[in-house]
Amino acid sequence: MNIEDLRVFKEVAKEGNITKTANNLNFVQSNVTAKMKRIEQKYGTKLFYRHKHGVTLTSPGKILLSYTEQVLQLMDEVEKKLKSSAPSGTLSIGTMETTAASRLPDILSVYHEQYPEVELALRTGTTEELIESSLNREIDGAFVAGEVNHPELEELEVFEEELVLISKKNILFSLDFNQLKNQIIIVFKSGCFYRGIFEKWLKSEGIIPTKIMELNTLDGVIGCVKAGLGIALITKSVADRLHQSENIKQFTLPKEYGMISTKFINHKDIVKTAAFREFMKGISFGACSNKP
Repeated sequence: MNIEDLRVFKEVAKEGNITKTANNLNFVQSNVTAKMKRIEQKYGTKLFYRHKHGVTLTSPGKILLSYTEQVLQLMDEVEKKLKSSAPSGTLSIGTMETTAASRLPDILSVYHEQYPEVELALRTGTTEELIESSLNREIDGAFVAGEVNHPELEELEVFEEELVLISKKNILFSLDFNQLKNQIIIVFKSGCFYRGIFEKWLKSEGIIPTKIMELNTLDGVIGCVKAGLGIALITKSVADRLHQSENIKQFTLPKEYGMISTKFINHKDIVKTAAFREFMKGISFGACSNKP
């Protein structure tokens, strides 16, 4: 039994006549009769009373008709949704914590206003985790840092971030590397691209961090810096949002370490729904408008 059988069953129930149903659907009568027998065998019950004027539904037949109408309505709705060009359904986006805090609110706000039927699902993680999730098609795409260059992934550069060192104002007065040697380095967990840049920069200055505090959230990192527990590397777009009264000081890094591109990546073989295509149009336009 299949959906076509149910559509034929509904037509027979409406017409009360197998011959007329066959004519309406351009089927031979024996084909319609065979479909009705197949359904009766499937459910092990008689669905029609046969008489000289045609057929009439039995009590089980009336029950099946009620459910058949619901099933066919749902199938019609599914077909319309899947064939519709209007964005709908779920769009799952991965992002780094810093991007979620500084860049995504505006992007997602505009998108949601334009396409309220799309359910947005957000997942935060390190660049390493987000690349893995994209490769496994667990998410539709993700904002990550640095170069990716994976043969299974497509990537679009969307904006460039400046990284800055932050500390409580009375902890560091300048980028004095003698002072840095004695500071606790507050970082995200392993796999964070910015953490890798931080460690690479310190190593270039002959500093091997021995005091490391590893946290999972941006709020946690900033909170510990505010408390004077150590120093951290974050994007300037996030640091600039910290109010002066929060007693945080910024320090600029050398350009070779301080300027990092953010890319949007997705698996080449994901199903690119209308919701996904419109999201890509939005961030592509934003990427173009950010270029000189």
